[in-house]
Amino acid sequence: MTVRVGRLTSGMTPEDHRLAASTAMAPAGALATTGGCLPGGLDLAPVPGSALQATLSAGRLWVQGTSGAAQGGYSVTIDAPVSLTFGAGHATYSRIDSVVVRVADPSHDSTVTVFGGEVLVVQGSAVGTPTPPTLPPNSQKLYDVVVGKESVGLDWVTGVLDRRRYTAALGGIVPPGSGVAFSGSHNGQYRDNDGVLERWNGTVWEPILRLGNNGQIQLGDAHVYREAGPIVSTNSILRTYRQPTANAYSSRVPGESFSRIMISGDGTVNWGGGTGNLETFLQRSAPGVLKTNGDLVVRSHKAHYGESGTTYVSFTTGRQHTVTVTFGTPFATAPKVFTNIDSGHAAAELWSSRAHTVTTTGFRLYVYNPSGSWSWSNMPISWSAFAA
Repeated sequence: MTVRVGRLTSGMTPEDHRLAASTAMAPAGALATTGGCLPGGLDLAPVPGSALQATLSAGRLWVQGTSGAAQGGYSVTIDAPVSLTFGAGHATYSRIDSVVVRVADPSHDSTVTVFGGEVLVVQGSAVGTPTPPTLPPNSQKLYDVVVGKESVGLDWVTGVLDRRRYTAALGGIVPPGSGVAFSGSHNGQYRDNDGVLERWNGTVWEPILRLGNNGQIQLGDAHVYREAGPIVSTNSILRTYRQPTANAYSSRVPGESFSRIMISGDGTVNWGGGTGNLETFLQRSAPGVLKTNGDLVVRSHKAHYGESGTTYVSFTTGRQHTVTVTFGTPFATAPKVFTNIDSGHAAAELWSSRAHTVTTTGFRLYVYNPSGSWSWSNMPISWSAFAA
């Protein structure tokens, strides 16, 4: 038959019914649908006191026929728990058994003679490196179970592997499941991969939300949008709520393992070189006070601004003395420097002070007395330097 119309006449074949039902399912091709479980149910659990037995809970799934695309798919309901028994382990090697739901349809499977459905334990081969067994026709895998060598029981912690893949209606988001290694059926299909929304682009699953160059995410009156190039902008305040020492914002250079800058929840700005932990910070230590654990270097002073200080001079019996003074912050050009002897002590009488050999980083403080020799002990000489 070339054109099949669902629910048109009483003479419809089973294939007509199945193909009609599949039009509401997520496609896997022109005629095929994506087989899988419906969320909820089909859980495998141990049977207390029975080491090699398990129970599969009730649930529903869609089994896509494997004999041909026009075969359609089967809607299967397991309405009560099913008991399963696994064979004992091999004396030398481990094996992998598979728990599957199989549809027996003699019209498309010559290995069966009765129509129906069943839950099977398909036993794998016991070899040095075991692999899951080949599935029978028209079946959907639910679990892989490792049966260890000489095993008389199942390892429910590491040996029971959930292989349930989920399906969805046409246009729906495929729910998460262990079987994520499958391709999408059409561009724009979405799936939930353990909490990550992924979009099939025709080749791979992309964990992104594709909006286009002028796309916007609108949250009430707050918008996030692509401004230009790789620039994301917002018309609103971008705020984070973080603990005082937690990372509220950070940035790193591509290829580096550590951030160059990080702003903590309490406003502390931390810097590093990108090759190790952040080592320099600037923080508000008190109202109106900024504190750093490193050096803060200002390259130059503004015009008519500068710095000042006091140098304490000591010497024994002399008429002149010279001391080197270094500025706390270098100047862009040599500043103007003024000095003064801040003492009325007799030892300072008739003495003078001045600055010479002034550079961008310091000067020579020269004190002298043309009348006689004296000794000084911590005589204070104040100085002020101003940018030109």
